[in-house]
Amino acid sequence: MSGLIPMNPEGDAGRGVDNHSSETLHRIFGRNPVKSISVIFLVLLALFSAWNINALFYAGNERSRPVLLDVLPGDSFRKVVTKMYSDGLIHYPETLVFWGEILGIDTNIRSGEYGISGDMSPIRVLMDLHEGQRYFYKVTIPEGFTLNQVAKRLSSIGMASKEDILKTATDPAFVKSLGIDSTSLEGYLFPDTYFFPRMATPRDAFRMMVSRFWHDFNGSKKEKMEQEHLSVEEMVTLASIVQEETGNPKDMPYVASVFMNRLTRHMRLQSDPTVIYALNGRRRLHSRDLQIDSPYNTYKYSGLPPTPISSPGEQAIDAVLSPRETSYLYFVSDGHGGHLYAETLKEQDAHIRKLIRSQKKP
Repeated sequence: MSGLIPMNPEGDAGRGVDNHSSETLHRIFGRNPVKSISVIFLVLLALFSAWNINALFYAGNERSRPVLLDVLPGDSFRKVVTKMYSDGLIHYPETLVFWGEILGIDTNIRSGEYGISGDMSPIRVLMDLHEGQRYFYKVTIPEGFTLNQVAKRLSSIGMASKEDILKTATDPAFVKSLGIDSTSLEGYLFPDTYFFPRMATPRDAFRMMVSRFWHDFNGSKKEKMEQEHLSVEEMVTLASIVQEETGNPKDMPYVASVFMNRLTRHMRLQSDPTVIYALNGRRRLHSRDLQIDSPYNTYKYSGLPPTPISSPGEQAIDAVLSPRETSYLYFVSDGHGGHLYAETLKEQDAHIRKLIRSQKKP
């Protein structure tokens, strides 16, 4: 027996199994298993993609009133998706996450308030989060708008009647709750473009506008205000007059300088816009209008008017906080968007005569 080669049962058995497995694979995948597996993977990928594409455009059947979704600054995309799913606002959270990452929207969503309903498709939700408050009222408040004009604009979108909006803006308790020491919100409705949900109330709108004002009124501005020995109300009032006198940012620091110099010398401001405000916005003034008995008539009464006369923009506020250092006490429009400045009344009269002569020339 010593001449025989001993058998290795385990080795032979192993080769048998390998051969059997190989044959099984060949029967399932053919003679090219790698190619077959690739085909199956592509089929599965196609099915997965098709399902996700279908789910991306799927809109629920339930028509419901939009629910307010508040997306805060810093909220992650996944956090927003999770909240919408838990509130029953979306049906396929995984689809939103998948396509949000594919389209790059997961890193580019906008904070704000959104109206989301159960009949909205995932693609519509994604686009809303990416583009901003698409289904909200867009309202632009220009620089120099008065409270009356703001109320009219908010009323035009159906938020409430103009009368009710003005009633809210002059409610002493509400005004005080916003940190404003005045009789109304005049001057504190910061000029900007706002997006309001359809269910927003005048209080919601005013809170947003005043919040924007306080956000812009940062620490450095408070320091400058104290250096100029102005209260917030005085600063806003003076800035509103500057805003109404000129829309040219380059002129604003000079106009602010004139008014600051006149206040220091206890001279009347003699500003036409304050009289226009007293006349409820009538632009064409007559000499007799300068004699009306109103605390807003700065031709008749010294100092600042009782309240701001409009909503000043950031540049007008900055001009009051950082006026040019001049000795100017007078200015007159040059007819070309700018102003001519004077230190004396004689110099001011010379400017006026020159402008009159230039207008008479053919």
